[in-house]
This record gives sequence, C-alpha cells and structure tokens, in this order.
Amino acid sequence: MMFGDDALPVSKALSVQNAYLYEMVELTGDFSEILTLLQDNPRGMSVTEIADAAHINRNTVARYMDNLLLAGRVEMRMFGKAKVFFLSKRIPVSAMLNLSSEMVLLTDADLTVIQANEAVLAFLSCTEEDLVGHTIYEGRASPLCSGVLTEQIRTALRGDTVRGELRLFKDGEEKILDQRLYPLVLPDGKPGVTIILDDITEHVQAEAALEQSENMFRRLVETVSDVIWSVDENSLIQYISPQIASVTGYQPSEMIGKRFSDFMPSGAGSRFAWGLLSEVSKDNGFSLIEFPLLTKDGRKIYCDFTGTPVLLEEDESIFLGYNGALRDVSEQRQAQQGAKRWKSFLDAVIDNIPALITVSDLNTHQFYYVNHAAETFLQKGKQEFRQTALPDVLRETGADELLDTVETAVSFHQTMRVKETVLTVGGEQKYLSMQMIPMTLSVDREYLILIAEDITEDVRDRKRQESIREFLTALEGVVAIQDIWDPVLSYLPEISGFEAAAVYQRSIFDDYILFRQEGGRFVPAVDADSIPDRIIRKGNPAVFDKYRMGLFPEGDIPLMIGAKSLVLLPVVFRGKTVACVVLGSSSPLCPDTALQGILESAAFQISTAASRCFVQDELLRERDRTRKYIDVAGVFLAAVSRDGTIELINRHGADMLGYTEEELIGKNWFETLVPARVRESRLAAFQQMVSSTRGDSVSTHKGAVLCADGTELEICWRSSLLREECGSISGIVTSGDLIQQKPSIS
Repeated sequence: MMFGDDALPVSKALSVQNAYLYEMVELTGDFSEILTLLQDNPRGMSVTEIADAAHINRNTVARYMDNLLLAGRVEMRMFGKAKVFFLSKRIPVSAMLNLSSEMVLLTDADLTVIQANEAVLAFLSCTEEDLVGHTIYEGRASPLCSGVLTEQIRTALRGDTVRGELRLFKDGEEKILDQRLYPLVLPDGKPGVTIILDDITEHVQAEAALEQSENMFRRLVETVSDVIWSVDENSLIQYISPQIASVTGYQPSEMIGKRFSDFMPSGAGSRFAWGLLSEVSKDNGFSLIEFPLLTKDGRKIYCDFTGTPVLLEEDESIFLGYNGALRDVSEQRQAQQGAKRWKSFLDAVIDNIPALITVSDLNTHQFYYVNHAAETFLQKGKQEFRQTALPDVLRETGADELLDTVETAVSFHQTMRVKETVLTVGGEQKYLSMQMIPMTLSVDREYLILIAEDITEDVRDRKRQESIREFLTALEGVVAIQDIWDPVLSYLPEISGFEAAAVYQRSIFDDYILFRQEGGRFVPAVDADSIPDRIIRKGNPAVFDKYRMGLFPEGDIPLMIGAKSLVLLPVVFRGKTVACVVLGSSSPLCPDTALQGILESAAFQISTAASRCFVQDELLRERDRTRKYIDVAGVFLAAVSRDGTIELINRHGADMLGYTEEELIGKNWFETLVPARVRESRLAAFQQMVSSTRGDSVSTHKGAVLCADGTELEICWRSSLLREECGSISGIVTSGDLIQQKPSIS
C-alpha cells in the first residue's frame, strides 16, 4: 500500500496537517451550521440529532464530524454506544503550530503548498498568499527547492519518512536547515507531505568552531614540550607534568608539595620567591625569565616560568594559585648570548634605514620592535611603543581606515600594500606608503611586519601641482577682473603654504587700497613711498622671508599685522601695476627656489588673466558704444545668420515693425517678417547670396516686410555678406529705408 505503517500516525498528523484542516473547516458552510448547533447545545448532540436539526444526510454529518474532530474544533464522548459531540474548548492545533520555532510546510502530491506556518513566512520574508497555492518551484518558496528536496518529497509521497540537511544562501549568508519529511493523508484521502525545517546554522557553525578549537588544542597538547605545573596560594606544587623528569631528572612525586625555590640555588630561589610575592598579583599572570634550576645530578639549567591566576568559580575574589608552564631554555640562553651581538648589529643597520619599520604580534598587535625612523616619525619612544599596540597607534593618528587592512592581512595571512594613507602626527598631516607582511616563525611566534615610507613631500608636491592646474584652469574661465580674486585667494595659500592672502587694487588716486582678504588682518592701504609701495610699482614679485624681514626696521613692512614672512605679487597690465596679491604668514617661512619660481609664474598668470579681463572689458564697452550708435541710427538695421535666424535688429527697425527687439531676436526672418506670397522666392535669393563665392560688395533690392499688425512696409534694402575670421560666410547685414506702407492683406 502507498500509505501503510510508514505513514504519519494520527497523533503526528494532527500536529502537521491541522492548519490545512482548519482552513477546510472555515471554508465549508455546513461546518459553520454544525458549529452553531453545537454552540446552542452546550450539553452535546449526537450525529442523528445534528442530522435532523441541520437537515443533512446522517453519513455526511458523520464524515463532517470526523474532520472537525481531527481539526480540534470539537470533542467527542461515548455514552454507551452513542457518540456525543461538543464544541472544543482547546486551543486549535493550527494556533499551536504557529508557536513552534520550526518551519512547517504542507504540500499535496502535485508539490503545491497548501499551508505554511508563521516561521516559514518569517524566514522567507513573505506572506501566506505568496506561498499557498503555488508549487515549491515557483514564487517565494523557490529558495527552499532543490533537486535533492524534490526527490525527497517523491520518496515521502511513497510512504517513507525522510530526513536530511538543506543548505541555501539567504541575504548573502549560507543557511543550514535540518529537514524532515513525513508522508501524510489529507482529509480528502489524497497523499501529501509535511516538510519540517529547523534553522541549525548557528548550531552547525558552533560545532565546527568547537571541533576546530578542540583539534587545535589537541594538537598543541600532543606537541607541547613544556612542563605543565600548578601551585596553590602558598606556592606549593600541586601538579607537575611527567616531562619534568627529562628536564631535571626528578619524578613528579619528588617535587609535589614543595616549592620551585627549593630546587634553585639559594640566591635564585630567594629572587624567585620574591618575584612571586612582589611582582605577581592574583589579577595578572607572570613571566619569570631564565631562572636556574638544579637537576638531580647537580647540573644548573635555566628555565622560563609563566603562569596565570586560578580563581574560585563561585567567588572570583578568592585566589587559589597559578597554572603555568616552564621551559628549559639553557641552549637558547647560550645561543642568545651570541645572538645579542648579532642583534645589536642588525638593530644598528635597521635604525639607520630611512623607512619606518615595526614588528608586532600577529594576534595581540603588541609591538616587539620599532626602528629609529618610526620613533622619530610617530614622535614616540621605545618604552611608549611597548605599552601600546598597532591599532592604538593607528587610532591616535586618525588612520582608522587601516584597521580593516590589518585585519585582512591577519585573517588571510597575506601581504597587504597601501599606496597612500594620511596620518596626523603632532597636529600635522603626513603621508605614508606601506606594506603589512604577516610572518610565522613557529606556532607561537607570529608577527606582523610593517614597512612604511614617508611620502609626505611627494604627496604635497603632487597636491601642489594639482592645485596649480586647478588654479590655472580657474583663471582661464574668468571674464571679469573682480572674478579673478576668488581663485587667487582660494588656491595661492594652499600652493604656497602661507596662511593668509589679500588683494590691493590701484585706485583712481594712484594708491593701493585693500580690496579682499582671507585668513589674516591686513592694513587698509599701502603707505605712499613705503617699501611695499615701491616694490609694487616696480611690478616684480618679491619675497620677504624670515631672513629678509629682519633687514628692515619694525613697521617698515606693515601689510599684514603680525606677519613674520610676506610675498608680494604685483599684477601688471600694459606695463603698469594695477593690483597686488599679498601672501602672509605668522610663521617665519622661507620659500625654496622651486616655490619662488611657482609664485613668479603665478604672478605672470594672474597678470595675463587680468589683461584678458581688461581687454574684454574694453571690448564690451566698445560693443555697448557701437550698440548705442546702431540704436540711434535713423535706418532699419539687422543681421541675419545663414540659416535665417535674426541675430541683431536695431531699435528703430523693431519700432517700424511694431515689435520689441527681444520679440524678434532668435526668430526666423523669412517665417516672421516676409509675406507668404514672396517668402519662397526671397528665401531662394537669400540662400544664393550666402552661398556665393563673390566678394563682399553691397547688393541693393526692394522688398516688403510684414509688420506685427499684418500691414506691410515696402523697404529699399542694402545688404552685405558677413564673414568669419576664416573667411566663411556666416550671414548678412542689411539696412533699409521706408518707401511706403501697404495695408494688411487678409
């Protein structure tokens, strides 16, 4: 049989198919009538009573009552051989199902979802309507579907219970689900499947992490050569591992109950005991380096001792002793004696390398080594570095973004390169390029080597060049003399390193008055015949650095109050100084030769831009003057481009036509002003004229123009070609005299 012993028992079926049955009950009208009868008869009713009251066939009522009983909506009691039904006072199974943290899906034989609990809806971030009525292959249920799951459902439909694991990606993260599939008989007798899913991602990940940790610990224990020990609060040995025999010749039983100091020379034993008393607290572990131990045969060996505190679990204020390890470092000690000399040599070499070099623990990031260049750059001594860690230094210098790079280097154990990063040291921005190199020497010796190069000057030079390019670009775009000073005051302090800037303009009284200032306090005017006045009038840039400022009596160069260094950049037009840009600093700066060259070039570019603006100003004034001449002329004047667009018309011409100048500029001459009857012929004559290769002789003709009110004016026209600088024809200029006025043509 398809559903035999392996089918889901009734007790389990209730827990997984109840939601479906509940829906069946709610959607069937006969059920509601039966439920109303039971509500009106709280003492219960038999199948026969219900059939008579509802006028329904008794067999149909019996089948309905079985479904209601399965759904948990009614209860049944036996009175003799009679079955009496009551309204259930229990919580519906469907409501209980939604209290489960497990995800439950109900499908029919066609793999159509017929029910899903709230846990499923929450996991898939959807509503019941998104799932119910759809197959598992489509819609929001598709993330749960796979070839394996499909085969498992087929297996469950054959009557077998299936259990497995489902892996999927949700919101960019892998999810691991425990899945159980149970065969199910639906109320209509057809087969179905209940899919129960449980998110076990965290559990699986925790198990994997635990297994990894246990494996690592096991490997460490199996390979450790150190002697493991434990002492109580009185420093008496409570446990010591068997490795002690190979180190000292003593068996563990010979040392338990005694102190380590009992196996040391008298002087060393006292120092060891004092170290435990004075340097070791119950809050911290300890490390006692190269303490001598006397072996059973009288030899002296050297051991390193490390320990961590043991506290009572119930009360961490109660100190129970230490757990620790000791290591025979006798051979290492001998090697270290020779290595120290070699290290001193290497330290001297590395300290003289201009690159910044630091070595820190790969995991704790505590510094092991810092060379002289790093100390100087970061303004920290070796002792300060020993008390801090790499992330702390990065945060202090404002380089927090490098923490992610450090983490990547550590996590993936790969070299990371940073082309450029900015740090703030001593209130000044500095730039570094660096490499972070993870290095493993042994299981317990993993380091992160940082090698960095100070590229501050290179970056500043690059930024200066970028600022110069932006400054020159800004100057190219100005058309008015007053617009020059915004880029000047914005870019020149950044380019020069001077903190303040001002512009003095020549007035009608032939003196220099403060026009604009930024970043400092400048005097309102340049005193006549003062040193700055004479320099400005010469028209050559001048630098007053910390050396030259001292050559003049105090007050002789009073341009900027409190200035310790100044730069004067005269702006020259047609051999005459028209303005002066002044850069000032309250610090005694001394521009190098390169910067002086940049400033001289800037003065030239400013003068060039100013000259262009003055010339443009003159052209605009000339244009305005010409325009006035055109407007007062007593004839009709117009300029028409070769495509027929009106580019200029004087006021007299516009008035003649009944328009304003603004109404005609930009309109097509022929469509707007030429009567329709002659428009085609006049346009053809115009096109022939502008296409002509003949000279610029004046042509004369008569022709009517259309006024705004529909009347026409007969005009005698005199036209000439307009040419570009390259010689190509751009249009015509024409003038006209009124001959007569014609009435409008309707």
